Amino acid sequence: MVATSARRIVAISVFLTFVTCYLRDFILPNIPVISWADQTLFATNGARIVAGQMPYRDYFQFVTPGTDLFYAFLFRLFGLRLWIPNLTMVCLASIATLLMMLAAVKVLRGAYVAVPAALTMGFVLFGGMDATHHWFSAILAMAAMLVLFEGLELHHVAIAGALCGIAASFTQSRGAAVTAGFLVYLICQPAHAREKTAARWRRCLLLCAAALLTFLAINGRYMEALGARVWIKWVVVFPFKYYPTMPNQTWRVLFEGFANQTGFARWICIPFVYATVSLVYLIFLRAMHRRRRSEPNEPWNELLLLAITGLAMFLAVAPCPSVMRVSSASLPTMVLLAWLLKRAGKPGRSVAVVLAAASFAIALYLPIRNQTRYWYYLDLPAGRTGIPDPNRYEIYRWMAENTHPGQMYFGITPISLPLWLQTPAPISAPVPYEYDRPEHIAASIAAIEENHIPLLLLRPYSYLAGTWGYTDKHLQPFQAYVNQHYRRVKVFSTGDEVWARTDLPSLDLAP
Repeated sequence: MVATSARRIVAISVFLTFVTCYLRDFILPNIPVISWADQTLFATNGARIVAGQMPYRDYFQFVTPGTDLFYAFLFRLFGLRLWIPNLTMVCLASIATLLMMLAAVKVLRGAYVAVPAALTMGFVLFGGMDATHHWFSAILAMAAMLVLFEGLELHHVAIAGALCGIAASFTQSRGAAVTAGFLVYLICQPAHAREKTAARWRRCLLLCAAALLTFLAINGRYMEALGARVWIKWVVVFPFKYYPTMPNQTWRVLFEGFANQTGFARWICIPFVYATVSLVYLIFLRAMHRRRRSEPNEPWNELLLLAITGLAMFLAVAPCPSVMRVSSASLPTMVLLAWLLKRAGKPGRSVAVVLAAASFAIALYLPIRNQTRYWYYLDLPAGRTGIPDPNRYEIYRWMAENTHPGQMYFGITPISLPLWLQTPAPISAPVPYEYDRPEHIAASIAAIEENHIPLLLLRPYSYLAGTWGYTDKHLQPFQAYVNQHYRRVKVFSTGDEVWARTDLPSLDLAP
């Protein structure tokens, strides 16, 4: 009876997650909402792979290519369609809920099993709907954790290690952090009377070997094509040295979480996510330290593995804790929070009911708001889409009227995939920070010149002047090239500018 009830709760939780997320990312019945989130960058990279380009060599990438390859696979299967990134996020959220609930049924009983899913549907997914490498690696980390839940036999350790290697092929930092966390867990396990220390270290070596071999199987071809030194420069050195030179790639992103979201719910969801991820692990570790021996019937091993996995996932994004990154790392947090509330007795039960009800109410409110708001519709080469912002609608409308599928393009990333524009340069529109390296600027100028790209869609750098880390010295060659070969023909209300090539006088632009 208990197992049947738990399965029912899991099934209902996954179903509700799918429905609420679908209604947030699609307008009924099946029109995808246009996205300017990071998922458009990875989806565009997938389209570039379909066009024959290679990560690192033909376009710049500093994370491992798992997400790009996944989108490329879907685009080859279904074509370059706008619904693919949106439906991917809906499925990722549903799978994440499923894995989280499978962990919850191992450590929770009764109605408390439903609490993690309720908290995730509203609070966690409020600012986490972005189908990037963070969600892929989070799901793989959870899957590896569930394998270790089943025991520490060698085949379980090998499978968990392989999943860690795949996770690192989506997000190298999270895959490495989770692997290190599992090593800590294996070392901390109490040895049985007949078990030698060598057996424990054998598991650790097997975990690392499986992770490394799987990682090399996926990434080896790129390491060989680039050379180990160049690959390390972009995948290892760049994230530490140049990635944090942009304000929104540091701890300063904490303040942007509120600015990028709208409505009253942000004042509830965002503080909840940050507060729980920061405090739950500390509270749990203290409780385990005090109660582990006196309460031997608690599933301490599974709870400890949950805590280690969650901490590793969080530490991987701690240097740049955006709402989306922290949300993707919070799945184990929700399970541990429900367990702590269960132990708190009647007050904890009351808090659990209030939090779950509030989160579920937000999970219902967000789709209703999405379905009832006014939308601007466009039929683009990648499919019909709904655009909530009239200013961005104007950008897509004008660009659709003045370009054609297959045309070479350079500029703001979210434009290329919906319009089926080709992007031959290694980067998109450059930014006035050290993030864009001089060699990428030079290669982009060469690509623009070689392909005689007719239109550039750029955002002026001046609006970022005075921000932390601002520097435009490395952009001076690019700006000089644009001023020499292009003329500004359109300025949108967003401040974005269209530049047309001066040696193409026959270019007939619609108003």
